[in-house]
Amino acid sequence: LQAIKTALLAVMYSIWFGCSTYLSGETISTALLAPWTTHIVAWLALFYSALGPGMIADILQQQGQKEVSASEANIILSMEPVFATLFGLLLLGEGISLQETMGGGLIVAAALIATR
Repeated sequence: LQAIKTALLAVMYSIWFGCSTYLSGETISTALLAPWTTHIVAWLALFYSALGPGMIADILQQQGQKEVSASEANIILSMEPVFATLFGLLLLGEGISLQETMGGGLIVAAALIATR
C-alpha cells in the first residue's frame, strides 16, 4: 500500500513539474538543468523530505493504527491540525485568529462526538 501511495505521488509531482514548466514557458531540459539540480544539499533535502515525513511517518502511523481501536485512532489523527497550531505558536511564534480557534474547537468536538 505504501509503495502504491509513493508511486502515485511521484506521478502527480511529475505532472505538476511538467505543467509548471510548460506554463512558465521554459523547456523541460532547461528546467532540469536549473542550478539546484547540481547542488548536493538540495538533493539531500529532497530525499530527507521524501523518506522522513513521507514514507517513514506513514509507515509508523499505519503500525500505530493497528495497535489502537478505531475510535482512539480517530481522536489522535483528527488532532493533527490542533497539534500543528500549537507547535506553530510555541516553536515559530505564529499567531492564531478567532476563526482558527473556533475551527480547532470544532475538530476536537467532532472527534469526541464521533467516538461516542
